[in-house]
Amino acid sequence: MSFLPIYRTLNADIDLAALINVESKVFEDIAPHDTSPPYIVWQTISGQANNHLDEPANFDDTQYQLMVYATDAKTAYILRDACRAALEKESWISNPSISLYDSKAKLYGRGFDANWILER
Repeated sequence: MSFLPIYRTLNADIDLAALINVESKVFEDIAPHDTSPPYIVWQTISGQANNHLDEPANFDDTQYQLMVYATDAKTAYILRDACRAALEKESWISNPSISLYDSKAKLYGRGFDANWILER
């Protein structure tokens, strides 16, 4: 389990909760096989300690990626925007427009990259 509070932040957002059941549709790293869309997957993709010369790092700058998968592009866009609105209160969005289509799964993917600075 990641130390990033992404799940907790999404779960606390009332607007996102009106669109999707966060408890059963948000996953870290990978969605379980046969998860019905729409669903949300996020993962940590990089990070670095904010080091100091006179003491150990007291913050970590962690980059993560969030992707929404849905059977239609409109739903994927709506959910991505709701996730972004919830998470950009705590982190900053660095790449707001990841788009893909998985022809094998027949799913639209919409997502973003973001950074979160966490106090140790």
